[in-house]
This record gives sequence, structure tokens and C-alpha cells, in this order.
Amino acid sequence: MGSRYTYKEFKHLLAEEVKKNFNNEADIKMHTVIKNNSLELESMVIVEKSMNVSPNFYLKFYYEDYLNGADIADIAKGMAEKYNKMQNNEFGSFSMDISSCMDKIVCRLVSCERNSKLLEEIPYIPFLDMAIIFYYLVIENENGIGSVRISNSIMENWGMTVKTLYAVAIHNTERLFPKVFCPLKLMLKSILDSEGQDIPEVFECIENRCYDEGEAPFVLTNRKGVNGSAAILYPDCLKDIGKMTETGMYIIPSSIHELLIIPDDGQISPDGLKKMVEEVNISCVAADEVLSDMVYYYSVEKNIIEICN
Repeated sequence: MGSRYTYKEFKHLLAEEVKKNFNNEADIKMHTVIKNNSLELESMVIVEKSMNVSPNFYLKFYYEDYLNGADIADIAKGMAEKYNKMQNNEFGSFSMDISSCMDKIVCRLVSCERNSKLLEEIPYIPFLDMAIIFYYLVIENENGIGSVRISNSIMENWGMTVKTLYAVAIHNTERLFPKVFCPLKLMLKSILDSEGQDIPEVFECIENRCYDEGEAPFVLTNRKGVNGSAAILYPDCLKDIGKMTETGMYIIPSSIHELLIIPDDGQISPDGLKKMVEEVNISCVAADEVLSDMVYYYSVEKNIIEICN
């Protein structure tokens, strides 16, 4: 393999190639996007005068494709095709007017500590050591999920408060992303046996599986398998699970996408669970998908969730 362009050189050449796909009439801009857990990614944005919104193209991943042998001209062509498809379909009727957004405002659960800088700019509600934050769901189809993070300025322009934002968001999130609660072993087996089925189709088949205490640990997520930890916020979610377990339960933040739930049999060491969570977060979970290093306990009798000390 011959010498490769540096990342800086690649960015410049890619921008020139992208512009060629728009007859040099589009502006190409670079900016840094703060993702979950303060992960910063440099993004390329294609700006056309006739369009008021554009998707982010994260350059890190395209540079990895280039290093693996992809041609810069082919990468640029693929980006232009993706951009045009999204503008003609998903973004065609995009509007940030509150009347257009009300039924697509959703919430997610993230780490407070790992997002301290971001939380200065967005509305949020503290939840244990985590934070409930809000998004406007632009795209939600078989190709994935695309969203706009709701900032303080967006909330103010809508004339909403954090309290009203949460009331709308939790209703929409439960409606658009129904919870899935099932044995971890069953979920993994179903995914392995799915023969190419999408995650939502797999989850739809297993979400009504009857509870069996011998099948712990259990998974709590949503039907999309994306940002499913927020299912813990759904009204009566833990209360309904508690009716099945008939005992308290330990809640392990596996990632922002799912939680593990283990009924309390009196033999579990919270300290051991916490050590496991910390080790797994370091070695197995992507940096931008870590939710927390804590372990939580839900009391059926008190109907409350607390951090295990």
C-alpha cells in the first residue's frame, strides 16, 4: 500500500470532491459536534441556499474508510447521494415550528458527570446521578434514527418549560419506543437466531415472554434497542416489573441503550456489581455509550429507586 494522505489533507480533498458533486455551488463547512459523554467529532456539512437543514457527515468514519482502501471520489459521491436522498425524503418537510414538533419530542437518559459541559447549554432534569435530556425526532424509520438535540434557546423559542417539555417527551417516548423486558439469555438467542431480521422485529417477538425468576438477569430496553435505558422513566415501568419479581431488584446500567435487572435473592453483593459495572464500562462499552458506573436498587415496598451505597 502506498503512502496515505494525512487526516488534514483528506478533509481538504474530500471537501473539493463533494463540491464537484454539486457543480461547486454548495458550501462545505466543518464544525465540531459534541456527542454523548463529551465525545467531540468533526463533521462536514453540505450547505445549499435552498435547504434549511443538513445532516452531519462525521469525518472520522470516512477517514477510516479511506485508510481501508476506499477512493476519495467514491466517498464523496456516496455522501452526495446520501445527502440528496435525505433532503428529498426525511428532511423534505423539516420544520422546527412547535406545532410540527410536539408529537416527536422525546427524552433520553445520559450521565450527568460525563456531560457536564453539554448540560450548561440544554434543558435537563436530574435523575439520580444521571440526566434526562430532550430531542426532536426528525427521522425514525427502517434506516435508523435522526434527531435534533433540544437546546435552551429552542425550548425558549417554543415557549416551554423543562417541566412541560418532560411531560410531552415522556408520553411520546413511551408511545414511539415501547419498552421491552425479557431475559437476557432469550434476547441474545433471539438475535443470534434472527437470520438477518432487524432488532425491532426480534424484540416484538419476545417482549411478551412470561416472567420466570430462574431466567435472571433481565434486560429492559425499547423496541428499537436504541437509547432504551430511558424506559426506566416510563410511568409504572418499575412498579409493573416489581409485580412480577415480587421482590426488590438491582438495576445495572449496561449502557445508554439498555439496563440489566436482577431480582434481589439476598445473595447479591452490591459492591461486586459496582466493580463489575466499572470494569465493563472501561473494557467493553463504547465511550459515548457509557451511562453510569453506579448500581441502583428498586424497592417494591416503597416504589422508589436509589443509588446503592
